[in-house]
Amino acid sequence: MGTLLEKPNSRVWCFQTTNDNSISMQQPIVWNFMPRELRTAKRNKVTNISYTQKNGFSENTAVLPNKSQVWFRNYAQDITTIEGGEIDLAWCDELVPLDWLETIRFRLLDRNGILLVTFTPIEGYSPTVKNYLQGAKDIEESDAELLPRRSGKGFEKVPVVQECVTRNAGIIYFQTKNNPWAGYERMKIELAKQPREKILCRAYGVPIKATATRFPRFRESVHVVKADQVPKDGTNYLFCDPAGGKNWFMLWIRVDAADRAWVYREWPQTDTYIEGVGYPESWAISSGKKADGEAGDGQKSFGFGLLAYKREIERLEALDGIEVFERWIDSRYANTTVAGTREQATTLLEELEDAGMSFRSCPGENIEEGVGLINDALYYDEEKPIDHLNAPRLYISERCTNTVWALKEWTGQDGQKGASKDPIDCLRYLLTSGVSNVEGGRLNVTGGGSY
Repeated sequence: MGTLLEKPNSRVWCFQTTNDNSISMQQPIVWNFMPRELRTAKRNKVTNISYTQKNGFSENTAVLPNKSQVWFRNYAQDITTIEGGEIDLAWCDELVPLDWLETIRFRLLDRNGILLVTFTPIEGYSPTVKNYLQGAKDIEESDAELLPRRSGKGFEKVPVVQECVTRNAGIIYFQTKNNPWAGYERMKIELAKQPREKILCRAYGVPIKATATRFPRFRESVHVVKADQVPKDGTNYLFCDPAGGKNWFMLWIRVDAADRAWVYREWPQTDTYIEGVGYPESWAISSGKKADGEAGDGQKSFGFGLLAYKREIERLEALDGIEVFERWIDSRYANTTVAGTREQATTLLEELEDAGMSFRSCPGENIEEGVGLINDALYYDEEKPIDHLNAPRLYISERCTNTVWALKEWTGQDGQKGASKDPIDCLRYLLTSGVSNVEGGRLNVTGGGSY
């Protein structure tokens, strides 16, 4: 209503699931906020406002004296009815289908419009919800007083405001306790002894994922550190996940004397310029259709051959001013026979050696073992203070945005073709390779060993 009043000739679309729901749920809200003088405004060549409780707005539209107009539409209509329009604001109430959402976004472009999506998250982590929440960063949190910790000390944290990572959008959670008309005291009684998932949904507006990520203990506030928090001393390693038809993915990791692993650089890295390429895009992006996201432009081949990769690796290591103790590469791909520079058949591992860059072959076949080791390295007791006796053994620099995204979103449901699998593979190689701080002890992981 503010948009309609403040911007003459503005155009607003309001969406609901069906026409009946629009009349009973959405249109009364718009009528409630319409200024009293407009409710009784006489109809003329421009102004046309007619509303009844039974039928809603006449012909599902209203025109204000300043030529602003609102239309009420619903998802039961043919999607082609919204093609071609230009609007200043769209309000999608309840869960808008993803294909509608994508079409509506284009209708907003020419007028630099605003998109609002409001819903109660009883349908859980639907494709539309995932489109926004996947990879979202917590900006503000609060205590969930209906979810006390098992120790009896304090409460779980729930998000209040989040920032989306793939589009210019934010997420606001309206908690029931903040609504004086919602009967919160009665809700507390109703939710007593209910499952955690139901409490999160009903009291705090948190959609529950249909399939959880594989790293439930990963917390950005704990495991992601600023670049200057990465220890300067330690033994440096490179872990590489090569592939045909797309870019290789690589992680540089430092193991310190306290048996902790720090991921301090990834490649491609969105904040680091690549000569002849520019600043690369994200490795994977959220998807309403695929559990592990869709391939981002960062995966599209830069056209690098072995010598180009060698030069890029040497350039980055010189840029960081560090010496890499060992470089490791996926054994399955590295030992595949290729047509190389030698007269007879050779492997990628041998070709790299001929190019002047030695790699060790790391195990990567047992995915579940590697996932378990990553979870072990991320573990800490959330109900106790973090100190030298209770702390994770794996940390990620905030610059490594692709790795952080993968830890938050990868489920493994998309199998070997999962768009966010490559950073996880490199972490698996780290924790199954048995690397160490050469001046300290070995990285303490169950089942690890030298290969």
